[in-house]
Amino acid sequence: METITPLPTPTATAGILWTIDEVAAYLRCTVRHVHNLLRAGLPHIYLGRLLRFDPEEVRGYLLKQRRIDVT
Repeated sequence: METITPLPTPTATAGILWTIDEVAAYLRCTVRHVHNLLRAGLPHIYLGRLLRFDPEEVRGYLLKQRRIDVT
């Protein structure tokens, strides 16, 4: 009998960090734009020389930066 593995949940992927390419793919922008966001305060982690991002912190940063125009 074959077992079905469940899809990963947010708590199951809590330890996974994104690379700069994955952040750019998530935001659908260029890596250069992610570097500009870093200078503007995008939360990031350096593991030695490796630049990594916590997905929840990236999402939280985007929510804080969101502007809604009411016209």
